[in-house]
Amino acid sequence: MTPACQLRPFARETFLTEPTIHLTESTMESKLAPATLGYFTIVQQERTGWTGGLLVLNGGGRPLEFQCTLPLRPSKAHEILFGNTLRQHLICDVIGPTLLKKCRTPISMLMCEQTESLRMADASCTIGFVATPENDGKAYVAREPDGHCSLKVCGASVLVAMEQMEAAEQVAQQMGDFPDVIEPFERIREAIREAQSQISRAA
Repeated sequence: MTPACQLRPFARETFLTEPTIHLTESTMESKLAPATLGYFTIVQQERTGWTGGLLVLNGGGRPLEFQCTLPLRPSKAHEILFGNTLRQHLICDVIGPTLLKKCRTPISMLMCEQTESLRMADASCTIGFVATPENDGKAYVAREPDGHCSLKVCGASVLVAMEQMEAAEQVAQQMGDFPDVIEPFERIREAIREAQSQISRAA
C-alpha cells in the first residue's frame, strides 16, 4: 500500500531555537513599576519571510526584555492548504505563542498592532490592539467588534476583550508616566532589521 502523503504542520521549534536578541535589565538595581507593557508585532518581507518581535517595557518605557524569532518562510504547500487563514495561523498559533513562551519577564498587558493577535493562543495576559499608522486601525477600534471594548491608554485607543477590560483599566491607571504607547512598535521593527542585517553580514 502506498503511504499517504502527509504535510508536517508548522512546529514552533522548527524555526525558533534561541532568540536572536535577548536583552534583560539584570545589571541595574532598580525598583521596577508593578505593571509592564509587552509589545508584539510581525514584520513580513518577501525576501526573508515572517519575523516576530516581542519587547517588554516598564512603566517608564525602558526595555526589560526583547525577543525575536528567526525568519519563517511558509512553503507553497502551506500557502495552498491554509489559504486565507495562513496569516492568522502564523500570528496566533505559531509566532506569538512561541515568543510569549520564551519571555522571562511577566507581562501585565500585551500591545499588538495586528488584529489577528486578539485571538492569540496560549496568552495568559491581557491583550490590546493598538491603532497605529502602520495598521490604520482607528476605524476598527471605533467599530468595537463583538465582544470587545475600547479604552484610552496614555491617550492611545486600545481595543480589548470585554472580559479583560477591568484588568486593562488597572494597567492603564499605572501607566501615567509612559511616554508613548505607539512608538515601541517601531523599536521592534528597527531591532528586527538590525538583527537580520547582522545575520546577512555573518552569512
